[in-house]
Amino acid sequence: MFPLGQRIGAQAIGGAVILITASALIWVGVAFAGYALYLALIPKVAEPWAAAVAAVILVIGPLGWAALMNLRRRHDARPKLHHPDPRMALPAGADDATLNLLAKVAEEKPLLAVLFAGILGASEAISHRKN
Repeated sequence: MFPLGQRIGAQAIGGAVILITASALIWVGVAFAGYALYLALIPKVAEPWAAAVAAVILVIGPLGWAALMNLRRRHDARPKLHHPDPRMALPAGADDATLNLLAKVAEEKPLLAVLFAGILGASEAISHRKN
């Protein structure tokens, strides 16, 4: 009934609406948690201090969690860069020959040249991914 592009667009819009709704619910929940802490602290300290303590608790909690997660992450888990294998290098004129051939094809049949360029780019991307 609907073309594929319209269904994907509708799914993207639906996902965005769900994301915005979930974000709003989280913010409202944090606001109510802050207000609850504020009301709980009013009998013990003055109102401005109760608001400040509630804010500090709500800020220090997530920041402390993020710092702990960052410290727990192993530093050696980062991917190490490696040098390319010199055996895999193309001969010096291979790229020039391919480009010259593609240029000659492009003069007569430009769409065919675009197709070949796409195939060449895809094959190069696949060969780089395998290595």
